[in-house]
Amino acid sequence: MSSLVTFNAIQKNWLPISRGQFEAVLGGAYELYLDRRVAPLVARELAPISTEFQHDYWPDKYPEPDGADMDFFKFSDYPREERIELLRAIEAYYADFQRDQLDPGVTWMRERKEIFTPAFEEVITLMREELAATS
Repeated sequence: MSSLVTFNAIQKNWLPISRGQFEAVLGGAYELYLDRRVAPLVARELAPISTEFQHDYWPDKYPEPDGADMDFFKFSDYPREERIELLRAIEAYYADFQRDQLDPGVTWMRERKEIFTPAFEEVITLMREELAATS
């Protein structure tokens, strides 16, 4: 199943090559980098996205999900401050990914750098464009 992130102001979408890519980018940002106090609405929306990701990489900490995953995220629907926080979280995640400083639970991504690098870069670019268009 494919997944989608929409950007209304720039009328573009991010369509990752797989649901796994969608979960790894958004779920990893949510689990490892997002300040949920700064972006509570985004966090509430991303929580169901992260369940499989969390269980796969920290099975002792997170139970197996019940299959009620979401695969559609409307970036434009959130307050600007929350969108900025999500962008910051994904940029921090990507920087650690590039430096091979990821949490041990997600070290598998090193082997797939050529797949994940363009995914990070594309979603970060779209988020920046959307934020610039709505400033």
